Amino acid sequence: MIELTDKELALGKRLAHVDKSVRDRAAASIKHVLSQQEDFEYEDMLRHWKALFYCFWLADKPLVQQELAWDLANLILACTDSNGVAFVRAFWETMCREWFDVDKHRVDKYLLLARRMVFFTFKAMQQSGWEDKLVGDYLAVYRDIPIEACDPKIPNSIRTHVGDVYVDELVRLASDIISESEDSQAETAAIPVAILLEPFMRFIGSTSIRHLPAIIQESVFENIVVRIAEAEERNMAQGDGESLATVGSDVKDNEIADELLEKVQFLLDSIPEIKKLLLAVGGEEGTRASGRKRLHLIYQALCDTFPDEENDIVLSKRITISEPIGAQERKKADKHKRKKANKKRENKEKRKQKTELDHDIVSASAADFE
Repeated sequence: MIELTDKELALGKRLAHVDKSVRDRAAASIKHVLSQQEDFEYEDMLRHWKALFYCFWLADKPLVQQELAWDLANLILACTDSNGVAFVRAFWETMCREWFDVDKHRVDKYLLLARRMVFFTFKAMQQSGWEDKLVGDYLAVYRDIPIEACDPKIPNSIRTHVGDVYVDELVRLASDIISESEDSQAETAAIPVAILLEPFMRFIGSTSIRHLPAIIQESVFENIVVRIAEAEERNMAQGDGESLATVGSDVKDNEIADELLEKVQFLLDSIPEIKKLLLAVGGEEGTRASGRKRLHLIYQALCDTFPDEENDIVLSKRITISEPIGAQERKKADKHKRKKANKKRENKEKRKQKTELDHDIVSASAADFE
């Protein structure tokens, strides 16, 4: 167990202070430390994240939580390359170690912090020019901890949350590039989408946790298909003169509302590479039979949606699976309906019992009066 010194505890309290000027000074202090030191010992990085985790625990005001989540994740950009990788690894190790102690009142803000960490991990890769070794080191962290395939110490809720936000934050990065860069088309085209998705392919191919591959399939790969389809629909509607407000009114996910094709073009351009990598991972010797089947199913779905007659490989047998894309969402909806029906039934039973009790009390009072 990592024990914090009084100095580290004091820093955590200052970072979570309600006064913005106190928070800013504390954030500047830790950013200075991270940027000055060449190579941290990993144990020291774990100690830093223990203090940062504690400071985030103390942040109670919603606006403070949002700003602090951004500032803490943004510290990656202050680190050297080697320290940045250690910083991200220490964060995910700390999150998984402390996760089961996070109560229901604090869980949402830690999920927000995890989302911000995913975004700034992408940002650090982008600032390196998507340098192969650094990208590989960051992805190794994700393969080893938050989306590790079999380790029971990794909470499944962490695994699924990373899958839920991964594509969202990748599109957020592309949106920032488009709004800030003069040569945005070349910069977004440089994003190695297929390589960034490889940890999820390997997770699907190797995990023994039965229910997770369908969830990852939907939250990552179907999410890409849905984003592209929604964006193409909006572009077509714009060409026909419809307003964006009308076109986007049916989109429930706030993250993709009013998202035009320009912001997801890099995903569409990456489909051929994603297909190739799906086949490559599915064909590896260590891939489980069930995982191979699902990877081939995703490949088949992408070929059906984005056909390329010259390069697509026709599988010898059409893949069918008991959990098709979208099944997980339907299961969640059915579960919610059953829960709502049960609650309605319970409330009806309670009202009935209360009516009977009131009737008994009135009857007893009348008898006493007589």
